[in-house]
Amino acid sequence: MKKAALITGASSGIGQATALEFARNGYFIYLMGRNRERLEETALQCTSGAAILACDLKDPAQVEKRVKEATENPLFRLEVLVNNAGVFHTHSMEEGTDEIWTEQFQANLLGPVRLTRLLIPYFKKHEKGSIVNIASTLGLRPSSNTGAYSALKAALINWTQSLAQETGAFGVRANCVCPGLVDTPIHSFNALPALQKEEVLKQMSSLQPLGRIGTPQDLAKSIYFIGSDQSSWTTGAVLAVDGGINLQ
Repeated sequence: MKKAALITGASSGIGQATALEFARNGYFIYLMGRNRERLEETALQCTSGAAILACDLKDPAQVEKRVKEATENPLFRLEVLVNNAGVFHTHSMEEGTDEIWTEQFQANLLGPVRLTRLLIPYFKKHEKGSIVNIASTLGLRPSSNTGAYSALKAALINWTQSLAQETGAFGVRANCVCPGLVDTPIHSFNALPALQKEEVLKQMSSLQPLGRIGTPQDLAKSIYFIGSDQSSWTTGAVLAVDGGINLQ
């Protein structure tokens, strides 16, 4: 039976790069996200095969339906879940309305919890599963005007370690990857005109000990390592992939 990985937020950025990295290593890929058209574009690049699970993680009924599709397919055994989907908003404390906090809570914490909760019985049954939660270095070391995002990513890190303790006896691993500053659509500078973006990236690169901001591919390689059997004796780890910025 062919092994499979489910990647959320797989239509662009880190999620898309991660899907392609797992595909290059022989996994069948379940691509989960809201934008079916972009998921279809990603699916065409997955050389080992892919299926689209279009849904909104805020809708429990949709999520449950898609999980059944992934776990009841007799051709593939789901071994890896990458909880990558999320949203990022900057705001001052005064601007941090209930709506802003709720949106980020739904996307950055409750969504991963909901999806993982549905998959844990499946992983336990097969006595194998690997959960990779994509947090942020802001969850380790927050900065101003990122209150909701930083707090929820910190909660995601803490939950990952709790999950690792709870599920280890069943052969299920849970680890966390914390990206630093990465050039993805979650950041507004990603969509700037080329020359303006180049200048912004140059300024940001000077903040990194390694001299550049990250690419989605940088993260995908680390996510593949921590999610695959290459790290079969690793659980509860918090891996910062950030060019060293967290040292500054």
